[in-house]
Amino acid sequence: MPPFSGSSAAVLQHAVGTWTLAGPTVAEFSVGNLGKRVSGTIPVSSAHFEVSENGSVRDVYAVLDISSIDTGLAKRDSDLRKPGLLDLDNHPQLTFSATRVSAPEDRWTVNGLLTVKGATREIALDVTVAQPSDDTARVRLTGRLDRRHYGIKAPRFLIGALVDLQIEAVFSR
Repeated sequence: MPPFSGSSAAVLQHAVGTWTLAGPTVAEFSVGNLGKRVSGTIPVSSAHFEVSENGSVRDVYAVLDISSIDTGLAKRDSDLRKPGLLDLDNHPQLTFSATRVSAPEDRWTVNGLLTVKGATREIALDVTVAQPSDDTARVRLTGRLDRRHYGIKAPRFLIGALVDLQIEAVFSR
């Protein structure tokens, strides 16, 4: 697929319809851990968005299967399951629902509600779109959240407060 470039707004003018996740996708994250960056993945269970006749984006929604989080270290993944951290036995999914989408020339900004561990907070995601064919769109989302806003407790020197997110996904209509 071509690299992300060009006008996202212009791409959307010709993308009318409902777009759904086209295949296996993971969200990547990274966070400070004992002075180093630790990264991991969370499978995206489902996602969709709709583009109207005028090119506006609406009905953006995604579900992530956080119970399948993978940091590459089984002990750390097990620790994340605990109630003080992600409480995965009671909250196995993350959900995102957009409240506002703006599409300036070079990218989208998607504001929405992210629910983690039963807490729902506003988050802004930067989105870049490439449409290599009429029925396929490649989307890159990036954002940052503060884990403390979602009740994820840990000493800051152990786990950093800010978590960086990135998702690259292919959608089809």
